Amino acid sequence: MLPMQRIQFHQPQPLHDTSATRTLEAQGMAAHGPHTLMQRAGAAIAQLAQAIAPHAQTIWIAAGAGNNGGDGLEAAALLRKAGRRVLVSWLGDPDRAPQDSLLSLQHARNAKVSFVDAPPDQLGPHDLCIDALLGLGLRADASARAPSPALIALLQAVRSTPAITLCVDVPSGLIADTGQLAPGFEHTAASPPANAGPRHSLSLLTLKPGLFTGVGRDESGTVWLDDLGVDLSTQAPSAWLAGAAPTTSPRPSPSRHHASHKGSWGDVAVVGGEGLRQRGMGMTGAALL
Repeated sequence: MLPMQRIQFHQPQPLHDTSATRTLEAQGMAAHGPHTLMQRAGAAIAQLAQAIAPHAQTIWIAAGAGNNGGDGLEAAALLRKAGRRVLVSWLGDPDRAPQDSLLSLQHARNAKVSFVDAPPDQLGPHDLCIDALLGLGLRADASARAPSPALIALLQAVRSTPAITLCVDVPSGLIADTGQLAPGFEHTAASPPANAGPRHSLSLLTLKPGLFTGVGRDESGTVWLDDLGVDLSTQAPSAWLAGAAPTTSPRPSPSRHHASHKGSWGDVAVVGGEGLRQRGMGMTGAALL
């Protein structure tokens, strides 16, 4: 078991796609027992939450109906026990929720966590928003189910908050294998408001390729990893994050999105040469080069 780590881009990192991660998850559950991984995930989220937002007066958790939401509920219970003011917007149904999520729901209720239907409207830049809406289940094919209006409303609130944002596993709406946004989520990743807070993503169990490709790198912000104490050596990496090439001088951080390209940022005008009427020389060679 490795301690939680912040991912540095100058170091190579093994990446596991959704299929490999699901296999490792099943092996971890068989080795450690039911609900153990969700409890460890909740503890990791709570630990990082208090590290990146130590002065938060309010912690709002947007929790989905599946196990990603269960991780958020487990973190809510631990943060409330630590004396933090925790508000949870949960999209689940107790009659249909996974068993692990129901156990974490009960933990949150026992800890006296407050459940709210709408996002709080008074989150400030020192507060914290935890995005635990969606996990690895998003697909890009036509059979993917359209997101519900309630889910989109919460995700838009997450995107527009001035609070520090912590995404559980991957930012909601992002396809973990490709770094692209799933159908129906494209508009949720429009340019965030100028007062949007910094973003963090805590990848659980494995690092997913989509955190570093496509729009994923900009969506994810600072990436962290907690392997939840599971032996990852039984699954070969699906890919590797290559370490950055060494450089002798520091480069300024880019101000543009990592997924942008030469067609994203306008044109270049080159002015050079000499009018032919002046001396008949032209002198356009340098401009052409």
